[in-house]
Amino acid sequence: MAFEYLSEEQTRRYGAFVADPTPEELERFFFLDEAALEIAWTKRRRHNRLGWAVQWGTVRCTCCRSSTWRPTGA
Repeated sequence: MAFEYLSEEQTRRYGAFVADPTPEELERFFFLDEAALEIAWTKRRRHNRLGWAVQWGTVRCTCCRSSTWRPTGA
C-alpha cells in the first residue's frame, strides 16, 4: 500500500490541515493572480468558477504549507 512509506505522524496528518491557517496564509493561498483568473474565467458558470477557485486555493494551501516535509533519503 502507498501509506506504508509514511511515518505514523504523516499518516495521521494525511489529507488534513496541520493547523488552522492564519489570515495572512489564507490571503496568500486564496488570492488569484492574473494567470489563475484567466483559468477561472474559462469555467462555464459562476458556481463552476467559484468551485474551481476554492479547490485551487485548497491545493495551494495544503501543498505549500507541507512543503517543509521531505521524504527520507531525498
